Amino acid sequence: MTSAVAARATPVRVMRAEWVKFCTLISNPLTMFIAFLLIAGLGALLVWARSTESMTPTLTELLTGASWAQMLVAVLAAVFACTEWSSGMSRVTFLAAPTRWPVLVGKAVVMGVTAFIAGALGAGGALIAGAIGGVDVESESGLAVRLVFGAGVYLAGIAILAVAIGVIVRNLIAGILTVIGFIWVLPLAITLIPWEVIQRVVPYLPSPAGGLLIAAENPAWEADPLGWRRSAARVGSRESGRSDVHAPNP
Repeated sequence: MTSAVAARATPVRVMRAEWVKFCTLISNPLTMFIAFLLIAGLGALLVWARSTESMTPTLTELLTGASWAQMLVAVLAAVFACTEWSSGMSRVTFLAAPTRWPVLVGKAVVMGVTAFIAGALGAGGALIAGAIGGVDVESESGLAVRLVFGAGVYLAGIAILAVAIGVIVRNLIAGILTVIGFIWVLPLAITLIPWEVIQRVVPYLPSPAGGLLIAAENPAWEADPLGWRRSAARVGSRESGRSDVHAPNP
């Protein structure tokens, strides 16, 4: 019977089920919409603030809201992953998909795609607001396109990393705290250590490395801004495939 269930639970069906889970709770798409508003709204606000001083912001400055939007996206992704275990739904989910890895892929794809859309549209909105406010976007069209795409990839990578962390931790509170500590607290803590060897690690951490995607210069791809996401996803896939389903965590 298990093989028959596994045969019916194709990756496409599992992904569709994860999409239904995401859309059923209205706070999920609402949070993504707020992330979009943060990027576009803060960009427009910056244009207005600079106009009162007869100044125009740069294209990268228009995307200041991306650093705040990533916080919403990361926490949402961790909650989306951890809720599977905290609510006890993991028993039903893994009964329908015994191989388990399609569940992780489905969650990562759903969160990654929605985060990419929110980031790209938000960056586009911020740049449009800048163009209306007098920022010369047309002369730097190549950079503008890269920033729009980079903002989407940046938020998508953060979302996938947070999903993987949530699958590994499997506890709602611990998952949120781990994501916040790993993405925001750890880079700040390392900069306070007066040891040059340790501080050289900072550019390779998820948030600083991902920030290269929305920098004025070409991204330093040797920093591998998506490497953390791939590594965490591998560990999460291994954990979801080997560990038993435990009782719901508070």
